[in-house]
Amino acid sequence: MIPVLCQDEESIITVCQEEDNDLRVDCLLEPRPSYHTDYEFSMSKGQKEIIINTNISGIMPEPKFRHNTFVTELEPYGFRLTIMSFAITENTTFICKVTKIQKTLFVELGGVEPCSAISVFLLGYPWLNLLVPLCILQLWEGI
Repeated sequence: MIPVLCQDEESIITVCQEEDNDLRVDCLLEPRPSYHTDYEFSMSKGQKEIIINTNISGIMPEPKFRHNTFVTELEPYGFRLTIMSFAITENTTFICKVTKIQKTLFVELGGVEPCSAISVFLLGYPWLNLLVPLCILQLWEGI
């Protein structure tokens, strides 16, 4: 996963492999105000969508994901899904839904990058992304 420098469509969902072989999916969708914040993580392989984790009542995750996934809330908004000891075995589309807003990310087999410390830091503190372009501008003006 390449460090995020600007918040855009590409950086709303990121997928990376942690050092302990856990797969991490970060979803930086901002929830709608005045709504209870529901989330749902799923993946699609071919034509079948598989629910991985959700807090929506009445929807159950696939049995193989019930005990090896967890979701943490990110600040100022967003959710992080961790799937323990999981590797992608085929081309997969990851789907993130937050309060009825949906985004997807297609990941090719072999295309998952390792999670890097800098991207973890920037995703945990998205406001820092605003400082990076300012630093680049200051360096450019100094030349």
